[in-house]
Amino acid sequence: MEGRPVQPHPTGFAFPGVSPRTARTAELLSQLVAFESVSRNSNLDLVAYVTAYLAQCGVDARVIHDPTGRKASILATIGPRDAAGVVLSAHTDVVPCDGQTWATPPFKATLRDGRIYGRGTSDMKGFVAAVLAEVPDLCAADLCAPVHIAFSYDEELGCLGAPALVEQVAALPKKPLLCIVGEPTRMQVVRGHKGKIARRLTIHGRGGHSAYPDRGANAVNAAAQIAMGLRAIALELAAKQDAPGFEPPYTTVHIGSLHGGTALNLIPETAVLEFEIRSTPRTDLGEILRRIDASVAASLDSLRQGAPESRIETENLIDYPGLDCDAASPAAAFVSGLSGSAAPPATISFGTEAGLYAAAGIPTLVCGPGDIARAHIADEWIGLDELGHANALLERLRNHLSRPDWADSLR
Repeated sequence: MEGRPVQPHPTGFAFPGVSPRTARTAELLSQLVAFESVSRNSNLDLVAYVTAYLAQCGVDARVIHDPTGRKASILATIGPRDAAGVVLSAHTDVVPCDGQTWATPPFKATLRDGRIYGRGTSDMKGFVAAVLAEVPDLCAADLCAPVHIAFSYDEELGCLGAPALVEQVAALPKKPLLCIVGEPTRMQVVRGHKGKIARRLTIHGRGGHSAYPDRGANAVNAAAQIAMGLRAIALELAAKQDAPGFEPPYTTVHIGSLHGGTALNLIPETAVLEFEIRSTPRTDLGEILRRIDASVAASLDSLRQGAPESRIETENLIDYPGLDCDAASPAAAFVSGLSGSAAPPATISFGTEAGLYAAAGIPTLVCGPGDIARAHIADEWIGLDELGHANALLERLRNHLSRPDWADSLR
């Protein structure tokens, strides 16, 4: 039943050669993998499992449901609530395994050669497990500032669960001084990524016999006209090459699908076009959207010359901001120290919830175990050594938060 704290069967794995904390992390990860928290499913069983675990540790959790009641985020605080602390952010949903051939069961953790295989191990239940494994030690510590655990839903569908969660995080008695989003970066500190807007256009013209095209309004023609406008904008942006450090180093406009028509001898009455914009943080996104809207309006005007009843419906599918944290900022230096990495903070091409936290006024970096190259594919895995590196980051964080002057390095 949804919402009941399901307890997956213990794996019974032995984790030789790792610390007790890493072994605990690996066991928790094995438990989390057993929840089929694909975005199309409810995640309430996983939420109930996590909140029950937190309760056993003496930690109260706030459960934030979506409007349907089938999905929920988790917000929990450990430590003094009258001080500004640190957010540890992750998502609980995973992508489907449909059409993939796995050598191991995707929703049953498999340990082999120091790796744990299973859907979500890298993206990003490995970090969730590391955070949960740290909870008993955080509870036992004499913290001078709190740790806020923020687990969202439906990140894989476009960060749909994060806005309500971020709003509550930003409204805490003391706004946090830092957020770490534990997406898989191989523990490299990431300071920036692109934002994303995705839209679906449904074009309604007038059908009819193809022998009399003048009597109809061809929706596919209108969609093609819009597609050519999008392509022109994409080529113009690519020519600028104005965002060094990103791959590719410019804002992209991508047409993902275009469907219309039912038979060759019929005038297409309907067409559907889906496109996305992945924008660098300093792009004038408003100007790009105004140009696209003008192109759509021009296509609609052409349709209405033959069929006044024509219309174009616009549906926003995804909308989340990019991240642009100064590489020389105190927050970047602090997280680099936690990670133990001497490499300069980097940028990534995929999106995260980090931009939403940054937009709420919370300095945010991305850093977590696993590799995005293993995400979303068959036989996804994470190494026990990678979980150990995440444990070390969280232990360093706990030690910092136990010092009265910990926040001086962030100011």
